[in-house]
Amino acid sequence: MTVMWKWLRWLFGYSVLEIRGAYGEKFITLCMKEEIDLWEIRRICPGIIRVKVFLFAVKQLEPLARKSGVVLEFVENQGLSVTLKRYRHRYGLFLGMGLYLVSLFFLSQVVWSVEIPGANPIQAKQIQSVLLREGFGVGSLIPSVDYKNLRYQLMLDLDNISFVSVNMKGCRAVVEVRFSEEAPESVDDGTPCNIVASRDGQIVSVLVQTGARYVQKGQTVQKGDLLIGGIMDTRLGYYVVHAKGQILARVTDIQTETVPLIQRVTERTGKYTVKRIWNFFGKELDASPWFFCPYEEFETVTEVKYLSFGEDAKIPVFLTETYYYETVSHEVEISAEEAKSIAVSRLDEADRLRFYGTEIESIRETVTETPEGVVLTRERSIIVDICEDKTFYFED
Repeated sequence: MTVMWKWLRWLFGYSVLEIRGAYGEKFITLCMKEEIDLWEIRRICPGIIRVKVFLFAVKQLEPLARKSGVVLEFVENQGLSVTLKRYRHRYGLFLGMGLYLVSLFFLSQVVWSVEIPGANPIQAKQIQSVLLREGFGVGSLIPSVDYKNLRYQLMLDLDNISFVSVNMKGCRAVVEVRFSEEAPESVDDGTPCNIVASRDGQIVSVLVQTGARYVQKGQTVQKGDLLIGGIMDTRLGYYVVHAKGQILARVTDIQTETVPLIQRVTERTGKYTVKRIWNFFGKELDASPWFFCPYEEFETVTEVKYLSFGEDAKIPVFLTETYYYETVSHEVEISAEEAKSIAVSRLDEADRLRFYGTEIESIRETVTETPEGVVLTRERSIIVDICEDKTFYFED
C-alpha cells in the first residue's frame, strides 16, 4: 500500500466493520460486483470477517447485507472528517489553524532577506541604498516587485556594475552583480609617444617592442629621463611610432613612522546603557523612545538578535541592541621597545597593501629615539617597471 493511497483513505475517511454470519464470502462477492472497495479483509474467527470501507460507501452496504443474510457491526470510524467532528466545538483550535494558514501565506509572499554575494561592505551598502529607494527590501511584497526596473536603476546609478540580476530563491532575494574593472589610463596605440622614467632607479632589464632604445642594463636614470624614443631614424628618413616596452629598475622606497612615547589610552568604566529597536519586516519600532546617553565619553557596540528556526531559517524579525559603554581617557608612557613594535606593525600593514605582487630585494630599518617618540625608517630596494608614456607632437 503506497503512502499516497493511505493519505487518500485518511482524507476521505473510512470505517472498520465486522461481517457476522455464515455468508460473509457472499457479501464480499456482492460488494465486488457493485465496485465497492474493501481492503484489509481478514477472518477473526469462524463466522466473523473484519474489513475496511470508505465512509461514503457505508450506506450502500445495508441492502447487500440483507441480501446475503449477514449482520454488519461497526467497530470504529477513522479519517479527517471524524477528527474534525471530534473537535467541532473547539473554536479556538480552528481559529488558530486559520491564523496559522493566513500567516504562512503572508510570510511566503514577502522578502525575508536580501543577499549580495561577491560585494564588499561598501559596494553592498551602495546597492542596498538603491534598492531601498526603489522600495525593495526586507518586507517587500514579492508579487509586486518590478525586477526589470530594479536592474535598470542599479545599472543607471552605479557606474562600476557591468551585470546585475535580482533572483528570488524562496523568500530570499539574491542580487548577483559583476563589477567592471577600470582600465588604466594609457595612450592610444596610434598616438606617437616616448617612454620616460617614472622614478629614479638603476636599470635591471630592458625589453623594447617598438621604438628606439636609449638605456642599457645597469645604467642609472632619473625621473623623466628618456628610456625608449618614439622617433625612428632610418636610411629612408625619420618616422614616428608609439613606443612600447618594459624596463625594470631597482628603486629605493623609504617610509617613516613616528610613534610617541606618551600614548592616550581609553578604558571602560563598567557603566553602560542600552538602546533597543525592533524591526518587523523592514519596519522599525523603537523600544526605547525616551533613550538618553548620560556619558560624555563612550563607545558603542551593536548586536543584532534574529528570531530563527535554526541557524539558516532566519525570520525578518530582529532586535537591534546598541550598548553605550562609558569610557575615560588618560595618558600612559610606553617604552621604546613597545613604540618600535607599534611602528613595525603599522609599516607591515602598509607593505601588504602597497607592495602586493612587487619583488622586494632587501629591507633596511633604522630606529631613532627622539624626545617626541620613536622614529622608524624603513628603506626597501624593490624591482618595478618604471615605464611611463609621454606623448609628443611631430611636425613635418
